Amino acid sequence: MQRLTDAREVILTSDSSGESWSAAVWDPRNGALLSMYKNATALGHRSLQLLSDSYVLGADATRPRVHVWALNNPSPLPNIRLTTPGKVSALACTPNGSYIIASVGEKLFVWQTCNGRLLANLTRHYQTVGCLATTRDGSLFASAGEDGLVFVWSLYGAINDARCSPVHAFSNHSLPVKDLCFGHGDARARLYTVSLDRTASIYELGSGALLVSLVFDAPLTAVAVNVRESELFVGCTTGEIFQCDLHEPPRGVEHHVTVGSGKVDEESAAFRAHKSNVTALSVSVDCRTLLSGSTDGAVHVWDVASRQVLKTLEHKGPVTAAFFARGFDNFRAPVLKPRLQVHNLQRTSDDGGRESVVEVVARGRNPAEILNFEAYTESSGNSLGSDEMSSKLEDLQKEILRLKKINTAMYRYGVTHILNKIDDD
Repeated sequence: MQRLTDAREVILTSDSSGESWSAAVWDPRNGALLSMYKNATALGHRSLQLLSDSYVLGADATRPRVHVWALNNPSPLPNIRLTTPGKVSALACTPNGSYIIASVGEKLFVWQTCNGRLLANLTRHYQTVGCLATTRDGSLFASAGEDGLVFVWSLYGAINDARCSPVHAFSNHSLPVKDLCFGHGDARARLYTVSLDRTASIYELGSGALLVSLVFDAPLTAVAVNVRESELFVGCTTGEIFQCDLHEPPRGVEHHVTVGSGKVDEESAAFRAHKSNVTALSVSVDCRTLLSGSTDGAVHVWDVASRQVLKTLEHKGPVTAAFFARGFDNFRAPVLKPRLQVHNLQRTSDDGGRESVVEVVARGRNPAEILNFEAYTESSGNSLGSDEMSSKLEDLQKEILRLKKINTAMYRYGVTHILNKIDDD
């Protein structure tokens, strides 16, 4: 195991065996193993998550529990038990780490990280929810699963209304949805979904419209899009990964994609190295590198331009998660500097919890200063004495009158000199 470097990005992976580690961090440049998260069991499919820049979360593959590690420590946090109402089938976190979203069967649960309060219990799906995702600003999250339905939820609505309805409900897929992801644009982002019905759908959240439905020749199991949203990548049960150019969209809503084998007229490029079902896809921030994981136990790092495998990260079991992440300082910090605190999760909602205490964590600042409203208003200049405030207002009024006189003089000069000169000409 090598020392963590100052890389801008790292790779996080997990597999279903859990023999050597529950999760691992890799250097994308040379494939070196940088760190491991151990002393726990194997993690469930797509349940590996980063909680802000401070912790790693992963749902237990067999038990109703979520494991949590500090980014700089291979052992789980002591005295923290993130127990859930049942075995987690999908897990997601808001980008700032404030909320944890998990699915247990067909139900969705939302917890507040700082105090562990269960804020929402949503039931709209009819079968197990297998994938969750949040927008870049955390305002919306999407759920999809075995029933083929895709729901987009308002996080604000979910935590404030027990009878919250989805912002959008999509039923275009006829078979289970296996993966989804958001593009950029926050509340007006695009949503990308793939299903075993061989279709990849792209939705626009502002209007809720289906922009295009791409039909392939094999069932789809994974999806990713680059940060420019110019290239779409979909993984199949056959192990192939297809690349589509989104800058040249089809004219119709439904489009059948043909994938050639070296043909000049091929519409989609294919990445071929995996031997079985693709379980994870991710694109680097510079859009040059593609990451893929499969049930064959291999994680491949691809060069997008040449579609060649640059490195292979071998695992001892089917890959359950593989994605690029920012190389936060806490990955290599000798002492963790958390942006937030993690507390035990409630298994049932607490109606009286709205009066509970919220712990504030601020780097380099006194939390009492943040919560002191008078100190805040003083810093903004609202605590000036009445005499000083009156004097300041009087000076401002004098300045406004002076500027008005200057503007009037400039107008008269323009009329008497510039316009008269034009008339004479």
